[in-house]
Amino acid sequence: MPFEETNPIDLREFTVGVKFMLLQPLISNLTLRRAIAGDGNWAAPLLFSICPALFSYIFASTSEQAQDVLQQAFVYPGHAFSYEHTCVIEIQGQPVGLMIGYPAVIKRQADEKVHGVMARITPLRKLPRILINVADFNRIKQDISSEDYYLLGVGILPEFRNQGLGTYLLAQVEAQAQAADCQAICLDITYINSCGRRFFERNGYCITLSKTTDRFEQFTRSGGIHRMAKYLI
Repeated sequence: MPFEETNPIDLREFTVGVKFMLLQPLISNLTLRRAIAGDGNWAAPLLFSICPALFSYIFASTSEQAQDVLQQAFVYPGHAFSYEHTCVIEIQGQPVGLMIGYPAVIKRQADEKVHGVMARITPLRKLPRILINVADFNRIKQDISSEDYYLLGVGILPEFRNQGLGTYLLAQVEAQAQAADCQAICLDITYINSCGRRFFERNGYCITLSKTTDRFEQFTRSGGIHRMAKYLI
């Protein structure tokens, strides 16, 4: 599993050869660490904010309810939205952002565990609609190659944005992917998230496929899903 330790990560391993002009004054105060279950109170809302319409659709819930579901799910180990696959960036001990991702083989295992977690924390009456929405989303999302690394999301708290931290976290994602011998990093982003798309494009990602369904458009008002990728070799 990519984030199996709880010790801080030595940032010096990742700074060589990487230019972060806005980040330089902060670099001595940064800590990158694996998340723990206790991070859920702030990390789950930040993760939800990356794509609220998509999480609400998958959980067949209002925005407030979906955020609550994600927060409950975050503390369970092993699945795709778990703290175990999350890395936290701190400034002087204060959490300011996160990233969550995994190599393909771990993603498949983590995806399979989501259903069991959802069955534990969601009302039975919602399960049929959740299954319908998940099946619809599965028609949109693309499988990833066994040699890919999947990035579920990168998020920075609003008051710490525009300081190079998002770009810095993407560099850590790339380091994780290379350490796992992955050939590419891929992610999914909604049509309407043009700001996020431009951010990834500036960092070397490009759209490889775009897809939607009538149901997804109607219920999320997000248009559809772009698959973006960055090739490492």
